[in-house]
Amino acid sequence: MLLILTLLGIISAAVSYIVCRWYALPLPWNFLVAIGLLLAGIILWEVIYWVVLYLWSLFINKKKEVTKPSKFYKWIFTESTRIGLFFLNVHVHVEGAEKLPKPGTRFLVVANHLSNYDPMSVIYALRKHMLVFVSKPENFNIPLTGAMMHKSGFMAIDRDHVKNALVTINKAAGYIKDDLTSVFIFPEGTRNRTQKPLLEFKNGAFKIATKANCPVVIIAISGTEFVKKRIPRRSDVYLKIVDVVPAEKVKELNTAGLSEHAFKLIYENITHGKDENGNPIDPEAIIPGVKKEEKKEEKTEE
Repeated sequence: MLLILTLLGIISAAVSYIVCRWYALPLPWNFLVAIGLLLAGIILWEVIYWVVLYLWSLFINKKKEVTKPSKFYKWIFTESTRIGLFFLNVHVHVEGAEKLPKPGTRFLVVANHLSNYDPMSVIYALRKHMLVFVSKPENFNIPLTGAMMHKSGFMAIDRDHVKNALVTINKAAGYIKDDLTSVFIFPEGTRNRTQKPLLEFKNGAFKIATKANCPVVIIAISGTEFVKKRIPRRSDVYLKIVDVVPAEKVKELNTAGLSEHAFKLIYENITHGKDENGNPIDPEAIIPGVKKEEKKEEKTEE
């Protein structure tokens, strides 16, 4: 989609350049005008894209239950995410992608939750896989985004009522069992706004895997907590796929066992904006491309 918008901008600039040459506009003004119109064309088509999507979203009935995720809307959502990350100057780095199940295999994804840019980063990183999120209900009220989430098959979970939450868990497991899509959930249940590396995991999140008997992809996310502060400067986000628990092992572990395993691995592989001594890292001191020293193993406080 981003390529299409760029091509439209280039076409606009090319037409403008031809017009400039037709009217014999002297050098270098014809090139400067063409470059200016190229940028203006890209921005114009970008604005048109978002306006059309917004108007389209107004006609989506979010009260109508989605029983089958839409691949079309998921594609729109993924491409919009790609465009958003591009203009926010966010660079997503993925380590361990070779561990992922082959495209077409359904699985559960779990990760730590640092900021609103976590879902965008995971969607981009796993764009080759059909993947939907379990999210808080408030996100479905966001203009445009909420409507696209709904049609893509994203699911709202009521964290305050166990019975309602179980309905969502069962629906998510059904999506995987019926080979419709993979599912992503944050076991912490909410964004981590504390100084702790991780919040306590909700074991119930792993019921999706035990009910669907599917692999569990465990991802450690670092760097998303700095994105908002750095816009429009470059931000680097790191996604480390630390383990993929096969379905056979999921059978052997209960939800508590899976939760403990995922917590330990994520805890050992995140930076959470802190150095090895637990001191906050200044985002200005993070130099893209410089390999960080391996973190020393930390012990979880009991």
